[in-house]
Amino acid sequence: MVDGNYTEVPGLGAAVNMFISKNGGVFNPSAAVRSEIGNGWYTALLPAAECDTIGPVSIYMTGAGCIQQNTEYVVQQRNVNCHSFPYTLINSVTLLPVESAKIWITTDLAGLNTIWNGFTDVFGIARDNGGYLPCLDSGVYFFFAKKSGGQANAFPDIENVP
Repeated sequence: MVDGNYTEVPGLGAAVNMFISKNGGVFNPSAAVRSEIGNGWYTALLPAAECDTIGPVSIYMTGAGCIQQNTEYVVQQRNVNCHSFPYTLINSVTLLPVESAKIWITTDLAGLNTIWNGFTDVFGIARDNGGYLPCLDSGVYFFFAKKSGGQANAFPDIENVP
């Protein structure tokens, strides 16, 4: 952390305020365990719930006498055992791929526990902000879609990832 003259500010310990935004969501206070490494350098151990969504994770930090520090990271996959899963959205009337539709994948039929989100490319293939396919563990998932200006599909597509 630095002050207005860009001089490191030591001694804040865990008093560094930290806020996090997952994949473009609103900023919320972080539950990260924070401590000083030394000489105005700090570390934060994020809980799994704050870095479990594929996509950008934006963080800003403040502290007494410090200017705001902004960082951004990209979560690319949830674990090393996941499978890249190609998912293509097709228009049921024209049978053509649907471009630029928002896709989100959940572990529940109600669509409340989102584990991945992204958009379809020109071929209708779901990709995250980095251009990667969904990376999923084996199991059953519920795929929801919404085209800009339209309604989300009321009944999700149920996919079994081997």
